[in-house]
Amino acid sequence: MIRRALLAAVTLAPVITLSGSAPVTAQDPPQIKPFTVGVEVDVVSVTAVVFDKKGTFIRGLGTEDVELYEDGVRQDVDYFREASSDEAERVPLTVVLVLDTSGSMNKSMRFLQEAVLNFVYKLEEVDTAMVVSFNDSVKGSAEFTGDLDRLERIVEGLQPWGGTSLYDAIHYSLNRIRDAPGRKAVIVFSDGADTTSSLRDRDVVDYARAVEATVYCIGFQGMGPGGSPKGFLKKIAKETGGQFFSPGDVGDLVKVFNEISDELKNHYLLAYTPKREADGSWREIELKVNRPDAKVRVRKGYFHIKRSGASG
Repeated sequence: MIRRALLAAVTLAPVITLSGSAPVTAQDPPQIKPFTVGVEVDVVSVTAVVFDKKGTFIRGLGTEDVELYEDGVRQDVDYFREASSDEAERVPLTVVLVLDTSGSMNKSMRFLQEAVLNFVYKLEEVDTAMVVSFNDSVKGSAEFTGDLDRLERIVEGLQPWGGTSLYDAIHYSLNRIRDAPGRKAVIVFSDGADTTSSLRDRDVVDYARAVEATVYCIGFQGMGPGGSPKGFLKKIAKETGGQFFSPGDVGDLVKVFNEISDELKNHYLLAYTPKREADGSWREIELKVNRPDAKVRVRKGYFHIKRSGASG
């Protein structure tokens, strides 16, 4: 099965610890249990999007078409697969839908629910999702699920009230998804700036840089206090290889979620074993594609932290 294959080929990159950050909910995040291949060898996974100058996705690439570099040093690609492969080899996606349910969403909630459900209905059988809603506090589903009826009930039950704990919600969502195998994506929607989080924006961006999840952000200028979170959302999307969207009208949300869904189906997943030993440093990642006019979007890098006493 593809899930078992991915568990053997791909692992989570090391995660930094944020000092002084309190848990968002009463549920403590699970401890990271690094996966090892052979003798204490970490594998880093990279999700990439490749497109031409017109924005059309380039499909059908193979290992021979790419060159992967870490801090300027070429790496050996151990695993390379297109997300939209044949059904038997399709790469599963784990996604968190992080949705603003603050009081300012009162008039826009039905548009958001319609767009999110349209996205959910397009998930593949191997995919799983979780809904995280936020206002004064952060609330997440009990577990990831591929049950579309269950996801539909959760989305339809969202009610707007309270403030905007945007930073806490994204941090919580990254915690929930960090140990998932295969491709990981976090889709964030907010109509206003953060007003009630305990975490700072830069802490959340740093944490996102350390988790192997692509973050897509949708910033709609609604009725929320404090202005727009555009700068923060653009930053976290860029750092993780995702995209930022700023629709002019709430009615455009279906189109935006469709664009994200389409991109997720055109991902490539790569994995490699770093040639340099872990030393706690930030490692820059660069992916080159040997095709004319090809453009690539990947996360900028990760923190390679030493692991002691890891076992497979």
